Amino acid sequence: MRKFIGLCILIMLLGTAGSTLYAQDIFKRNPSELKVDMLSDADIMKFQQQLKANNLTMEEAELLALQRGFQQSEIDKLKQRIEDLNAKGSNLKQHSETKKDAEEPEEEDLDSKLFSARNKTTSREYNKPDEKMVKNKTDQLVFGSELFSTSSLTFQPDLRIATPMNYELGPDDELQLTVYGVQEANHNLKISPEGNASVPYVGVIKLAGLTVEAATTRLRQAMASTAYRSLNTGASKLSVNLSKIRSIRVTVIGANRPGTYTVSSLSTLFNVLYVAGGPAQYGSYRQIELVRNNKVERKVDLYKFLMTGSMEDNVRLRDNDIIRIPTIKTRVRIDGEIKRPGLFEVVTDESINDVLKYAQGFTDSAYKASVHLTRLTDKERKVLDVEAGEFVSFHLKSGDSISVGKIINRYTNRISIEGAVFRPGFYALTPGLTVGELIAKANGLREDAYTIRGQVVRTKDDLTREIIPFDVKNAVNRSGADDILLKREDIVLIRSIFNLREEYFLSMQGEVRNPGVFAYVDSIHLKDALVLAGGFTEAAYPQRIEVSRLIKRDTLTQEDIRSSEIIETSTGGNLAPGDDIVLRPFDVVTVRRKPGFTPLQTVFVSGQVQYPGPYVIASRNEHVSDLLKRAGGFTPEAYLEGAYLKRFINKERASDIKIKQIDKIQEQLKDTSSRLITELTRTFDQIPLDLTKIMSNPGIPEDIQIQENDEIYVPKFDAQVRVNGQVLFPTQVPFAPDDRLKDYVNAAGGFTENAVKRKVYVLYANGKAASTRNYVFFKSYPKIKPGSEIIVPKSTSGLRQKRSPQENIALASAIASLAGVVIALTNLLRN
Repeated sequence: MRKFIGLCILIMLLGTAGSTLYAQDIFKRNPSELKVDMLSDADIMKFQQQLKANNLTMEEAELLALQRGFQQSEIDKLKQRIEDLNAKGSNLKQHSETKKDAEEPEEEDLDSKLFSARNKTTSREYNKPDEKMVKNKTDQLVFGSELFSTSSLTFQPDLRIATPMNYELGPDDELQLTVYGVQEANHNLKISPEGNASVPYVGVIKLAGLTVEAATTRLRQAMASTAYRSLNTGASKLSVNLSKIRSIRVTVIGANRPGTYTVSSLSTLFNVLYVAGGPAQYGSYRQIELVRNNKVERKVDLYKFLMTGSMEDNVRLRDNDIIRIPTIKTRVRIDGEIKRPGLFEVVTDESINDVLKYAQGFTDSAYKASVHLTRLTDKERKVLDVEAGEFVSFHLKSGDSISVGKIINRYTNRISIEGAVFRPGFYALTPGLTVGELIAKANGLREDAYTIRGQVVRTKDDLTREIIPFDVKNAVNRSGADDILLKREDIVLIRSIFNLREEYFLSMQGEVRNPGVFAYVDSIHLKDALVLAGGFTEAAYPQRIEVSRLIKRDTLTQEDIRSSEIIETSTGGNLAPGDDIVLRPFDVVTVRRKPGFTPLQTVFVSGQVQYPGPYVIASRNEHVSDLLKRAGGFTPEAYLEGAYLKRFINKERASDIKIKQIDKIQEQLKDTSSRLITELTRTFDQIPLDLTKIMSNPGIPEDIQIQENDEIYVPKFDAQVRVNGQVLFPTQVPFAPDDRLKDYVNAAGGFTENAVKRKVYVLYANGKAASTRNYVFFKSYPKIKPGSEIIVPKSTSGLRQKRSPQENIALASAIASLAGVVIALTNLLRN
């Protein structure tokens, strides 16, 4: 896109005869008078389509634009117009390029395949070169290539600086000559191709080849001797400045884009190198020649700029200068644990040490004692190991590949101590260090240290391990053979007394506020354990406490039938210090409940009763009839036949077992509806109640004894019958005493083709269910009551095929024949 912008600006400025483009007609006028706002989007698109073959960068075109008087504001407008236009298609272009790369992977040479993934990742950290300039993936690794691949580093000359006094004038340069003081004058002098400038009232003066400083002196002398004599006395002053600079032609050989370039006379060698794309694939970065007047004026080493930032070689160019980039003579590769892997060019007498300097040195984890070097011979490869002492003297050959390894995960003097010391961890092994001295370095033993036996885990020469025991007390006192001399990678283990015994605990259960398992403490009493458990609950009976104790036996005989010792005790509810028993590890303390203690339990009555709401159970044998009497009886809208009792169940009953049975029940019923799943997975049981019978005869078996959280529900009379399942139009139908089940199904549009008629069932308002009974060719459907719901299951074998008239006739004939056979057999038996 930057190239397109530059080319557009160039066409607006030059309008050259060699350009037969559409833009030439638009920009025939003076560029300073042209307005970018006059251009349409179609004009910008034509610029992009017609100027792809040019190699001019945006920076060079902008430079020429400023020289020819084009306004900076118009350049900025043109940039914005092109960026806005290209932004519309950038995503599509990116997607297309990605797809193309995926379908046609770029081939790699053997060196690229050998180059590690780490180095490929590192190379992406540098600025990636332009794809037109890259011939091979190896170019991306060349040290210095990023110098010519980023738009933020152009070495563009500053055209807004003050006139350089050492600037050498030439044809097409323009000078602004100003005389001020007693005499005043202002002239623009253009240097002719012959190198002369005509000064009014003075004459023709030769200025080409002079610096600005020398030209000023010559002009002052010529003017002071003719029309401007006040310059001699100092009454007038002379000022000479460059108003417009000329263009020069520079030829570049051996670059990515070789050719002859027309650039500003203020341009430098680095600027033109950047315009030409830098050295080609095998071009040298260290032997660049500046040829002037058929002689090598200067040899440029870009590594000097890359390493030190020195601009010493960034010299100003002259007309007809030639920049020659020869091919590289020696280039080596370095990768591995190095800060900047890549390809580096070396010159005569440079060594591995110089390459390491260019690669910014080793990484922190690099193995610095030696490097591996792969060298190409005339027939094959060979490997060399170069020691650190040879880095300065070892000279490299072209194609050498240096690999820097990583240090191994190993310590030369590490030991460690673990366990019951105050500062466990790793320590340095010093000459003559013993176990006792290491314990002292670790700030000594903890109070819980097991001092009878310690261990040294030692790694032998064959990497197997051995354990060397020692007396910890003797080692601390530095006495005897127990103060073992340590070796590299030894591990000293000091055990804690708690590591060598089973963890002791107590269990508290029954009527305590916080039952559970507690850590055992030496000499803990029963009352201490009760306090740890939060004390007694309201239902506790302190006069009856059981302590179950583990029986320790060495042998087991038939007489030993007891598995625990039971100790019965009483605290009387008093937890004050006094008469108490001492508990032992693993004791289980059980606090019994008071006989006859019954907590208050709540039940609920809802629906059509006089006083719905929660009720506390008055007696242990309270029944449904008793609770309904306390609720004040029924309202006039109560539907007694639909009453039921909800009894909530625990989650274990409501989940796993029932859900596993659903599929089997549905398969038997040929039912695929979700109604059955809903009914079987609910968290309560719905118990039907015959309230008419219960209220007439209290205490009968149907008068259920209520339990905690039970809920009695008496619904309002509902004269509707719901029809669901495999009917054409599931709906509600008003109840009619004389209508049968089929009448309600017909009111819902009748059965569908995949309905299972023989499995139709009815759910009544109180939760009862009734199914269809089948007798050979006859079906007996359940009776319908108000508030009922008719469920028509769906067949699991798919849609049934409807029999044709011919099939019906054949089936009737078969039944008639079967009836004839039965009659004949009956008559035969009678005779």
